[in-house]
Amino acid sequence: MIRKMKPMLLFLMSLLMIFVVACSGNNGGSGSSPSPSNGGGSGENDGDGSLPQVTIQYWVDPRFQFVEGLEDQTPNYGDWEKIQAQKFMDMHPHVNIEVQALTWEDMGTRVPISITSGSPPDVLRDYLGRTAQYAHQGVLENLEDYIPQEELDDYLPDYLEMYTINGHLHALPAYAWISAMVVNRALWEQQGAADLLPNSDDPTWSFDQLDEAIRAINAPNVFPLGVQIATSQGDNGLLGWFWGHGAQFFKDGDYSKTALNSPEAVAALERLKQYNDEGLLQPSAVTAANGDLETYLYQGQLGIFAGQTQGIWSMLENAQKEGRVAGEHELQMVKQPDVDGVESGVLVGPTSLAVFKQEDDYKREWVIEFVRFLNSTEYQKEYAINAGQFPTRISAQLEDLPEESRVAQELMAKYGAEDNGLTTPHFAELRVLLQPMVQSVILGQKTPEEALAEYESEANRILSGE
Repeated sequence: MIRKMKPMLLFLMSLLMIFVVACSGNNGGSGSSPSPSNGGGSGENDGDGSLPQVTIQYWVDPRFQFVEGLEDQTPNYGDWEKIQAQKFMDMHPHVNIEVQALTWEDMGTRVPISITSGSPPDVLRDYLGRTAQYAHQGVLENLEDYIPQEELDDYLPDYLEMYTINGHLHALPAYAWISAMVVNRALWEQQGAADLLPNSDDPTWSFDQLDEAIRAINAPNVFPLGVQIATSQGDNGLLGWFWGHGAQFFKDGDYSKTALNSPEAVAALERLKQYNDEGLLQPSAVTAANGDLETYLYQGQLGIFAGQTQGIWSMLENAQKEGRVAGEHELQMVKQPDVDGVESGVLVGPTSLAVFKQEDDYKREWVIEFVRFLNSTEYQKEYAINAGQFPTRISAQLEDLPEESRVAQELMAKYGAEDNGLTTPHFAELRVLLQPMVQSVILGQKTPEEALAEYESEANRILSGE
């Protein structure tokens, strides 16, 4: 991923990435079947069902719950995907689709194990940071060989570029998020200190401002700042933390060595340790899981949730429907703070549909037809609405942008995307080094200098292929 996004994407995002509450003939949650006219797979029924039977394994991340218009039918992760699968099976009676919704922990463990054992799913919906690794392993289909060119032309070009590895399109991008900080402004309102926060017209601030803001609400059972430090799956907040201090993981696209071991990274770690020592972070900061932080947010105890996306708004809404919310909430998206002299970018994270290699040509044809159906224009609109993210197809342009999505879009357009080596062959190996390094500093086991030196040594060993 490049340090700053290309003008083409910035222009298109400004013009096209706008939210729609409803579109003609679709209420945004109807699950209506895509058809050839909107770029999806075949909408024609197979007739007498005389075609040979096909069984497709479809694994998904835990993204969609209480889908708009289908709330009663989608209380659990995977429910909506089963509805989608049933629509496809109704159109194609010879196809049987088995859907499995994995946990976030499973996404990083179960899928690699299934690849090693030779039994991966046929279709996987997952984050670019993981699907890119499977592409480097050579276990995915090259989709440019099977998707009509006029359909590919409907995708925003930079997303196709992100998903092109070693000259091949390894998955179809479906939607993308922007990672920033989410503030529960209500906690500052209660203390009469809301003036310490950025406003929606200018959602940027400095670390000095952050220092003052989080200390203003520090009180028993209130946790001013939440940063996921326990597992590598929640590294978004830490990535932004380092970038905001001027540290970089790589310099100028050079993936032969890491650039993180620097005075800027030392300053980032020192500040984070100070916050923990002062009780400004979540309880048991090095072991608190992402679910713990979500619970603190839902209970009105968490001031700022670092490394979050527009999706947290729908997650809070779902938690309210389940009766898991207490206290007051007024969420606001703001940029990760910067130190003086730094203007950091944001983290962009696309999710896609990948097809694992098929030995049977006939089955491959139907697996890819199912993927095209799932990633049609109409479904992309519904993904964006229900996940609080941006679609990747030009024809899926949206209107009536919610405030948080408008802010996220403007942050991406103005500041560009930071480079965390997302599509490098060693991303998965490097990713798991970050949290233990930070944990050792928080716990006082190592100084920032010692921890960064060890990180550099291990990261460079991995990057060199040793």
